[in-house]
Amino acid sequence: MTAPTSSSPPTSRFDPRVLAALEGLDFKARYVMEGFLAGLHDSPFHGFSVEFSEYRDYQPGDDLRHLDWRLFARTDRLCVKRYHEETNARVYVVCDTSASMAYRGRAAWGSKLDAARTLASAFTWFLLRQNDAAGLLTLGGGDQAPDFIRPSQKPSQFGVLLRHLDALRPAGGARLADLLHHSVRLIHRRSLILFFSDLLEPSESVEQAFKELRFLGHECLVFQVLDRDETDFPFADPSIFRDPETGMRRLVTPRAARDAYLARFRAFMESYAELFRSLEVPHTVVHTDEDPWRALALFLVERRRRS
Repeated sequence: MTAPTSSSPPTSRFDPRVLAALEGLDFKARYVMEGFLAGLHDSPFHGFSVEFSEYRDYQPGDDLRHLDWRLFARTDRLCVKRYHEETNARVYVVCDTSASMAYRGRAAWGSKLDAARTLASAFTWFLLRQNDAAGLLTLGGGDQAPDFIRPSQKPSQFGVLLRHLDALRPAGGARLADLLHHSVRLIHRRSLILFFSDLLEPSESVEQAFKELRFLGHECLVFQVLDRDETDFPFADPSIFRDPETGMRRLVTPRAARDAYLARFRAFMESYAELFRSLEVPHTVVHTDEDPWRALALFLVERRRRS
């Protein structure tokens, strides 16, 4: 059973009132970032900035302005204050365009790809306003060649990313594993990576790539976009179901298959939850019948609470 897809651009769901409400919520990376400009994220490099970090012994050639003379008076030791610099983050939006992302159930406001594009666009706007550099990685064409836009803070960057997100179309079979391998290959410096996917591939096929990204020091955040048809299996009448990625068709009697399907789906979700727990990767489920702005706002509030 297939459902109609939606091609509404992500800009069609931008609500200025919600954008204004989100301005008060900052988004700090949990892990240390490398960056070039002053921003919100802790840097791995030390400098003389606003947040005290530690003392170190004075070395010949150190700037005398940074000596702590009060400490010297108490301990007779020459020590230099070290501070954490705060920096901008490089952020990559990585959006899955597997054929399954085209699905749209009857209760949904758009397809899974619509929801992913809308959230990706919102995060891009939000992070660029924080002086972070945003980029994009997707698989656009059928030849599996990646579309890669390097992070930038240029005023025109939001428009560039929005046009690419708007042009995304689901195609081919399962593409998440290939997309993750391209992420490992192309994203070199420590970055914040936002993944948008339905994750409808076995966790074993993508586990190694997620481990490599975490080993390289990237902070990964996963937004799993699902339709209620997939999570609740609300069908009642016998129907022909078609796999959008393989084209295989099967006649299914929902009442007979529901319990077995839901048990397998719960096991599938738990395998991903266990993987992300082991890697300390935040994992948020977004449903296509919910307002995407609510998911974004709740996620930002939760991140701020835990920071």
